[in-house]
Amino acid sequence: MAIVDSLDRAILTVLRDSGRAPFVDIAKQVGVTERTVRTRMRRMEEVGVVRGYTIREAGIGLTALVRLKVGPGTEIGTLAGEFATWPGIECVYEISGDADLVAVVHVDDTVALRGLLEEMWHAAPGEISTTQTELVLEQY
Repeated sequence: MAIVDSLDRAILTVLRDSGRAPFVDIAKQVGVTERTVRTRMRRMEEVGVVRGYTIREAGIGLTALVRLKVGPGTEIGTLAGEFATWPGIECVYEISGDADLVAVVHVDDTVALRGLLEEMWHAAPGEISTTQTELVLEQY
């Protein structure tokens, strides 16, 4: 398993927002030199945390799909729009099928995922009927 420290995580956070950010911009945002960012990126590429322009976070974070079924009378668009602005939620789709919404979530670990799910329930009491969470095992 790759060892990723707080500086590596800060670099990855910048890359999540802007996957093609120049090393000099990343360095300014995380408070280190461009050379440090370049060295860290090379190491993360060598160990497989970063492959091309895709961040692979095996062991240092997780991606999940959270399917939500809402109750009758709930304004789906308003609820989805609110959740879509939360940290850790990449996007929210209105879908057909058993669920009404699916949120694509990126968090550090299962503790953070549980906290996010609890926040969803508390933010919309009575509006969410059920949730179903699926963890992403690999991205191709």
